[in-house]
Amino acid sequence: MRRRLTIKEQARILRAIGTRSRMEIIEVLKQGPLDVGDLAERVGISQSAVSQHLKVLKGLNLVSDQRHSYFIAYSLNPGAFRQLEEMMIRVCRISFAEELARREYERHVRRRRLLELRAHLKGQLSEVEDALQALDEEETG
Repeated sequence: MRRRLTIKEQARILRAIGTRSRMEIIEVLKQGPLDVGDLAERVGISQSAVSQHLKVLKGLNLVSDQRHSYFIAYSLNPGAFRQLEEMMIRVCRISFAEELARREYERHVRRRRLLELRAHLKGQLSEVEDALQALDEEETG
């Protein structure tokens, strides 16, 4: 069983994959392993830039490498991406209980405001009725 990532680790991963170039590298590597030269060509950045991005992704275990004679093939680490997917589901999930509590709170706030408005309007209505009664008494008196 994999351990759950800490909030600090989650933030570090999201920062790392949150760049355009790294997202493009990840998208290209979904098609299969490639070396730095092929990645640079497909992503449209220099080989040294690709190497730096791969170093970050490899440091987070999102990418792995395998030496083939004179070149190194980089590929995505499926286990790390499963864990990333689970993390994103947890980050984005709002449970039914939380949603229900939020709706109940909003209902409570609306009710309180309506009760306050009703009390205010009752006071104004009373003033109007008193003014009408005074006017009627002036006419009859």
